[in-house]
Amino acid sequence: MPKYEKCVIVIEDWQMQCCGTSFKLGDRVDWLVAKYGKRSEVTESDIDYYYEHHSSEWEKLFKAKGTVAKIQAMYCRLEARPNEFGNKQGMVNYRIYEKAVEVDTAYGCGDDEGWHDDIDGLEFGEYELTLHNCDIAPAKQSEVTFS
Repeated sequence: MPKYEKCVIVIEDWQMQCCGTSFKLGDRVDWLVAKYGKRSEVTESDIDYYYEHHSSEWEKLFKAKGTVAKIQAMYCRLEARPNEFGNKQGMVNYRIYEKAVEVDTAYGCGDDEGWHDDIDGLEFGEYELTLHNCDIAPAKQSEVTFS
């Protein structure tokens, strides 16, 4: 299993609200992720993976294990743009990220602490986090138990 000093993972708000489990700095996590390969608009970090708890395409998923070293709550505004995904009709709200706030805890579904409040007219959209001592390996079919 390849070991990396660090990797950056993004977790969208809807993934955490639906079935994510709260975690905090220093926690050891074990997640299914998919390759991302984009650069953060705000922190300018290279994002390696995104948390994926809904895809049944196990061949495209990886197991990421590591220690949470940094959590940033990312805030965005919505901007209506023409739909770029095949259907040229209608408008789609795109998230334009403008602010990152370091936090100690990421909240999952059912967490009594609630959710992150809006800041400066921006709404919470995702977590961007860094894992240290990160192991990445292709997922096995038996590890993907959702569809």
